[in-house]
Amino acid sequence: MRRIALAIIATASLSSYASAQIAPPSPADSKQNANPCREEVSAALQKLRKSSWFRMDTQMLTENGPMQMQVDYVLPDRMHQTMTAKLSNQTTELILVGDKAWAKQETGWKPVPQQIAAQLREQMDDTVVKQQTDVGNYACKGRAKIDGRDVISYKLETEPEKGSSAPTNQAFRMFYVDALTGLPASNVILAPGHEDKPIFKTTYSFPIDLKIDVPADALPDKSPAPAPATPPPDGK
Repeated sequence: MRRIALAIIATASLSSYASAQIAPPSPADSKQNANPCREEVSAALQKLRKSSWFRMDTQMLTENGPMQMQVDYVLPDRMHQTMTAKLSNQTTELILVGDKAWAKQETGWKPVPQQIAAQLREQMDDTVVKQQTDVGNYACKGRAKIDGRDVISYKLETEPEKGSSAPTNQAFRMFYVDALTGLPASNVILAPGHEDKPIFKTTYSFPIDLKIDVPADALPDKSPAPAPATPPPDGK
């Protein structure tokens, strides 16, 4: 069970990383100067959270090789995550409904320890449900076309710390907003000179039939019930 729990935490951490990239922090976040480009990105993210449900399909390069992840969200408290390691073709699935979660194993869906389920819920609240006050300092890069969609593109600007120079060939983040709907379309990390091979790429979609329920074949939760409170010796 400990190995299963650790695997769930690792998978959830990657999910949290992908979700957190919805509104990544930046050294320029503390600036209060008006930035219309930043406000446009913020408006797209606010619209995303008001959509009630959405899907994130993510391709990323990790220390364990390329990973593919699909996360469905039904706000405020439902998530279905499927992650596949491309080299081993191993897939991990998680479902969160309210304060409970389940992991899919060879024998079927099993309840996740309550502590892990609480972590999943907290991560979802922090990275998806709650509105971040700062999304970073973005620069407008004009209209573009990505995956066949007309989008408006934005680049996350970073600033070197005082006394240091900007590193060369530094990976950078692009954020794309659907030009028609105003919703996020894609979020990409690119390396200069290798823009055709993203290090990280998330695509947003909004399936009409998206639904997340407790797994139909989930095994019962056999975790022990909490011990009843012991009254004080004097009965008070």
